[in-house]
This record gives sequence, structure tokens and C-alpha cells, in this order.
Amino acid sequence: MNLVRLTTGEEIVCKLEEDGDFYVISEGVIIVPTGDGKVGMVPFVPYGKGDPIRVKKQFVMFVTEPHTDIEDYVRRMLTGIQVPPKQGIVL
Repeated sequence: MNLVRLTTGEEIVCKLEEDGDFYVISEGVIIVPTGDGKVGMVPFVPYGKGDPIRVKKQFVMFVTEPHTDIEDYVRRMLTGIQVPPKQGIVL
């Protein structure tokens, strides 16, 4: 998964591929601040039928990896699969 910031300020957690002058975004969700340091998530294009969505590269400010907690939450939201917490080694 990737974290993509658009020139419009939206931050999208998604699967990302390159296609010439475009990025192809699939399974995208937008991170929305909800107050008190918390965030919510909504589908990238909630009213559209299309997935994946093509976005011109000129509208992307940066691409990076999301924080592990965000990635796990998005995976759980999209698939229902729970990611178990990492276990340390007990000596």
C-alpha cells in the first residue's frame, strides 16, 4: 500500500501503479481528520463506479508508505482481515 498526497491536499491510502503520465489508484480511501488528533476514512470516489481511478502525475505531490497502524486499519476495512499485533520474544 502507498500513501499519496494530491495537490488538492487529500491523502489517499491505496494500491498504486504507474502508467505513463498517470498513477492508477485502486482500493483507495481518503484520510479525513475528525478532531482531537483522530482520523476517519472514506472511499476515494464514494459516488463513482470506477475502480481503479487514473490520476495525472502532475496532481500528485508525493508518494510514501503509510504508518503500519493506518495500513492495517485500511486492510481490515477493505477485506475484514484482522492483522494480529506483533509479538515480542519473551526470554
